[in-house]
Amino acid sequence: MRKAKFTVTVTAIIQARMNSTRLPGKSLMDLAGKPVVMHLVDRAKAARLIDKVIVATSTSIEDDILEGILKERDVAVFRGSEEDVLSRYAETILTLIPEEEREAGAVVRLTADDPLKDPAIMDAAIDTFLADSGQWDYVCNNQPPWLPEGQDTEVVAIKALLAANEVSASSYEREHVTPYIYNNPEQFRCHSLQGTVNLSAYRWTLDTNMDMAFFKAVFAHFPNEPMPSMEQVLDLLKRKPEISALNSQVGRSALYRTEIGNN
Repeated sequence: MRKAKFTVTVTAIIQARMNSTRLPGKSLMDLAGKPVVMHLVDRAKAARLIDKVIVATSTSIEDDILEGILKERDVAVFRGSEEDVLSRYAETILTLIPEEEREAGAVVRLTADDPLKDPAIMDAAIDTFLADSGQWDYVCNNQPPWLPEGQDTEVVAIKALLAANEVSASSYEREHVTPYIYNNPEQFRCHSLQGTVNLSAYRWTLDTNMDMAFFKAVFAHFPNEPMPSMEQVLDLLKRKPEISALNSQVGRSALYRTEIGNN
C-alpha cells in the first residue's frame, strides 16, 4: 500500500459480475485455489500506490453470491446498475469514498477477468497520474495496445468520472465507463503510456474456456508463487509457447485499438 506522503487518495474499483455473456460465473471460478476475482483484489492491494480496493458489482440476483463471498473475505463491495457501468462507478464513489477525498482523488478502473495484472504495471500508470498533480484527468497504458491484453490500466480523476456520468448519453460509453472521457480531449486532459516493445499479441484475460485453460497452465508453473509478475509469465511463455497457443485464436477486444491524444 502507498505511504501517506501523497495527498491524492487512489481507489481501485474492480468491476465484476456473474452474468457474463461469454463465460457466465467466471468471477468465482476456481483458479489456483481461489476465485478469479480474488486474484485481482490481492494484486490491487499489493500495488504500492493504491490506497483502497472496492469491487463494484450489480444488483442482479445472480451477484448475491459474489457479494457474499467477497464480504466473507473482507472486501468492500458496492452494487449498482448491471448495464450502466459508468453510473455504477459514480455511485460507488459517491457512496463509499468520503467527500473530502473526491476533490483530488483518483480511481483506477480494473476488470475482474484479469488475474495476472501486475501491481508494478498498475503503479506505473498511477505514478504518471500523480507525478505532476492536476496535469492529467485520465492516464492509461493501452491506447494503442502494446502490453499483453489483461495488463490494461486506466487512472481517472474522480471529478472527471463524475462529470462524464452527468453528461454521457451513449449506451456504449456508459457500458465501458471511460470512452466519453478519452473521446473528448477538448474537455479532459488524456495521456497514454507507451513502451518500446510490442507485447500486444499476448492474451491474458478471461472470456472463454480457452482462456481458462491458459490461466490454469500458467499458474501450474508457479505453485509456490501466488502472484507471478508480468516478466515471470513472459519468460515462461517464451520457454513454453504451447501455453500461449491455448487461447491464441481468441481475438483481442476492439475497445482499445485506437490512439488517444496526449493533451
